[in-house]
Amino acid sequence: MKIAFVGCGAAGRPLGIAWKRAGHSLGAVVCRRSAADAVRAMGGGGAGGDLGEADVVVFATPDDALESVARAHRLRADQVAIHLSGAHPSTLLAPTGARTAGLHPLRAFAQLEASLRGLPGTFCFVEGAAVEVAERLARDSGCVPVRIETGRKLLYHAGATVASNYLITLLDWGARLLARAGVPRERGEEALLALMRGALDNAQALGAPRALTGPAARGDAALVEKHLEALEGEERALYRALLGATLSLAKGKGALGAAAERALRKLAEGP
Repeated sequence: MKIAFVGCGAAGRPLGIAWKRAGHSLGAVVCRRSAADAVRAMGGGGAGGDLGEADVVVFATPDDALESVARAHRLRADQVAIHLSGAHPSTLLAPTGARTAGLHPLRAFAQLEASLRGLPGTFCFVEGAAVEVAERLARDSGCVPVRIETGRKLLYHAGATVASNYLITLLDWGARLLARAGVPRERGEEALLALMRGALDNAQALGAPRALTGPAARGDAALVEKHLEALEGEERALYRALLGATLSLAKGKGALGAAAERALRKLAEGP
């Protein structure tokens, strides 16, 4: 297939290189900034050019520009328009007149070479009327395609945000608590990262319920109450929210008795 690009962001460049290596040809690159650099990086196509010559047009623009950019580019009904957004449905590209699909590799893209090395094995979530084209391109980039429902894409993106972005928030919060206990910030982060990696390894090996440890998993309401007493203001509210969300997981592990669950839920709900 011949693939053109509208926009040339951090995700588009490594995908373009991977697709060229898989035997696809690269067409036009339409980008307000650094189009020539993108063409050089991907090793083909040309800055500007005719999008009508491509079989697939990939919209690799920032999310907030997708709708306006789609309205600015009219394609043929026999072409496929694909965007790389994890939050927006493929139908956002309907104004192009082409068949549409969404393709979102679930990884953070930053430095080009590191992104290329990280593509193989990355889960890539696809949806839309032209989902079969998105699946093929995902496989050709080395990714593992997984279909999701177009109308529920925001739930997918929210789940990814919780698991990735808020994990960093939890790391920062944990390090701040350790710092207040006298642990230097750098050493605290180092220790917590090792702890988090171990927890993630356990989750991969055992599944989330069986990997859960700590006072909520073993029904230690007395210790949880002491945690809450040691915390302040918003921290206490956040701890309660996380405790409440964790109890269903702890119950699924099968080690939480009814009395302990009642005591923990009472603590999660607060005064």
